[in-house]
Amino acid sequence: MSVRLPIYRLSPERSEPNRLREVVSTVFGADRPNVDERDEGVVATLDGLVAEADSRTGGIWATDRDQLWNESLRPSLISPKEAYAVAADLLRRAGVMPQFADDSPFALLELGAGRTVVATSEHGRRDQRELDVQARFTVTVRNPGVDGPDLLPVVGGGGKFKAIFGDNGRPIGLHGLWRPVADEEFVDALSPDEAAAEFREMTSGLKAGNVRSFLAYYAAPVGVEQDVLAPVYVFGGTIAVERGNVPMRLVLIPATEYGPTFPKGEPQPPRKRQPGRIAAALGAPRRAVARGNPFEAGTSWIGLSGGLAGSQANAQGFVDGLAADGWLVNFNWGDANAWESDWRRNDDTWVDAADFVFYTGHADMNGWTLASPDDGSLVFNEVGSAPAAASGDLWGRQDLEWAIVAACGPLQDEVLAAGGGDVLARWDGAFDGLHILMGYGAITFDNTEEGKRIVKYARQGTPLIDAWFRTAQEIQPSTNGAEAPDGPDVWVGAMWVAKSGADPRSDRLWGHGAVSADPTSPTSLACMWTTC
Repeated sequence: MSVRLPIYRLSPERSEPNRLREVVSTVFGADRPNVDERDEGVVATLDGLVAEADSRTGGIWATDRDQLWNESLRPSLISPKEAYAVAADLLRRAGVMPQFADDSPFALLELGAGRTVVATSEHGRRDQRELDVQARFTVTVRNPGVDGPDLLPVVGGGGKFKAIFGDNGRPIGLHGLWRPVADEEFVDALSPDEAAAEFREMTSGLKAGNVRSFLAYYAAPVGVEQDVLAPVYVFGGTIAVERGNVPMRLVLIPATEYGPTFPKGEPQPPRKRQPGRIAAALGAPRRAVARGNPFEAGTSWIGLSGGLAGSQANAQGFVDGLAADGWLVNFNWGDANAWESDWRRNDDTWVDAADFVFYTGHADMNGWTLASPDDGSLVFNEVGSAPAAASGDLWGRQDLEWAIVAACGPLQDEVLAAGGGDVLARWDGAFDGLHILMGYGAITFDNTEEGKRIVKYARQGTPLIDAWFRTAQEIQPSTNGAEAPDGPDVWVGAMWVAKSGADPRSDRLWGHGAVSADPTSPTSLACMWTTC
């Protein structure tokens, strides 16, 4: 190792009740919220206003639940220039965003404005509108003298800040996390060539191309303890599958011994080539099984076989969280066991035999990668050409209500970036009773947190779409360095269908709130996205 890079020892601040009262007062102009201390932090509530501070990291999340991500609103929005004119002061007065001296190794960078967008289609007519304007900031690290830009990005979910403005400039949301730095130390680090060799080893079983990399620093998301802010190399590119090239989830290679590190997963034994679950193989009526076990979950994931160190733990967090809530885990298939056939020709005994399914791996706007048998990827034209009526037989015809694709898609759309197409026309055939398809509209980063975090917020009674949006905003960076249609902004999204008497937009997890009737033969489609 011939490279030396700085690491930064961190000293997170503990959250105090008075800090939350100040946030509610500063952001929303409301006094005397109800404040409760919990194991993981402090929560302040007043009517529809909520502010949370995490005790382990000091991260802040504040929202007006009646206004944020409310697709029924048609707000009059201020300009991005007007939003930025007040956002930095608001974030600092709320104690969320730091200030750095001119000689600090850190600098705040103002990002382009973010937004929430909703697109709807009814009777073949598409409509779209913006719901908010977001002033976004991120911490950067001044280059210590290595090849590269003057300011190095911070990835991992920490070190970014956002103020969200709704109707007539009304603040409707705010969040951010920065762990104060105690001291700095230079240590031995991997060279770019050494990091590239590690990436080649990670992806040796793949046909990887268009490889790109950059040096960054990793700031863990809210809720994850971190003692050292350390450098990482970020690698991305494409992998060749039968249908073409698919973008990789961006992966992190620690530049020093200080991490971050992902838990090493255990390879699964080869899967037996059985037609489906035992109950289905024995011919048990599907609904009879469901009456004895009303809540069922499953995961499919591409991990080390796809160069992704975080996927196995990411999927495990999803099923562990639901199992702790009393759910039965129907399947947890990874790598060579994550068969495409479970999602299509055998979906009746796998994906559509569960209420909630989570996938993590590689994807693009057209689908996501899986394992053989079949061609190794699930593509939108394989799930149907339109939302099905009684004749449909794919997702939701039996049990599936909700599906998450934690990858680099499949919800790209022209409204987000040029070349994104029309997501409502592309994925409408997936809805044969399926309520919500959640995912991303851009290239994203590999991680271990999405699965357990979406379940955590859902178990608190948060609507699933809102829980997914919050999960993504806390874990993913704001930008990814990619070109359209897969960047440069990171978008999280959710698509759903509805009809009279069945609108899943506000679905909550079974046992934690209301769930819509199955929206078979829907009359409208919708997709909503927000920037991370």
